[in-house]
Amino acid sequence: MSAVLTNILRGVNVFVLAMLLFPVIVVVGISFSSASFLRFPPPGLSLQWYEKILTDPSWVNALVLTVQVGVISVVVAVVVSVPMAIALVRYVRRGRGFLSGLLLSTFMTPTIIQAISIYQFYVPLGLLDTVYGLAFAHAVSGIPFVVINVVASLGQIDENIERAAVAHGARPARAFVNVTLPIIAPSVMVGAIFAFMHSAHELLIATFVLGTIRKPISVKLWEGVKVTVDPTIAAATTSVIALGVLLLIMIALIRRTDVRRRAA
Repeated sequence: MSAVLTNILRGVNVFVLAMLLFPVIVVVGISFSSASFLRFPPPGLSLQWYEKILTDPSWVNALVLTVQVGVISVVVAVVVSVPMAIALVRYVRRGRGFLSGLLLSTFMTPTIIQAISIYQFYVPLGLLDTVYGLAFAHAVSGIPFVVINVVASLGQIDENIERAAVAHGARPARAFVNVTLPIIAPSVMVGAIFAFMHSAHELLIATFVLGTIRKPISVKLWEGVKVTVDPTIAAATTSVIALGVLLLIMIALIRRTDVRRRAA
């Protein structure tokens, strides 16, 4: 009976995985199609749609804007999140659970509510239609990703190591930079990558903040789905998927290196 159940579970897992991967396979296949319209399987292979993305100023500008917003939002999120994580782990005794829940509430709040709130907040500040306005909004959404990873890492560090460095003459700031920061650096990097991925894929807030003047890759993709019938949109989507896979591989490598370093 256990063998039969195991085979059934394996079959279900394979079926679910196939259902998840099939749309991706279709999109990737269409992106390499030689046809001038959406068709799967493609009649032939061609890189013309990727060439079109790289030579079309609107797509290039969308990619550049996405990178700009992502980098700025990650820097802001890391600068805010690391001290916040340290405070939660080392200095907050009462109300830690409440503060952690408040931090995680951003994951539970509908994005449309966040977008409307940010829009109302930005109107008097004049931050609409600005790169920094969108970057700061994405940084707020990215902070939980960094805090969660850093808190988990700090919880495994013996504070006596840093205290020993202070006892031997190092200033607290120097002890943190030389002792604690290298240990939590992999977790900071993982959180930063997650924050960047969130920024690159976020649509609603970008639409509210930037409007129709400037378009990051997420907005460009959304508009392309509505008006484009050639495989250009499939090529752009495949590029975004490839970036996500690459970043996930980086996260896996960082975590594996961190585990090996801790075990050594």
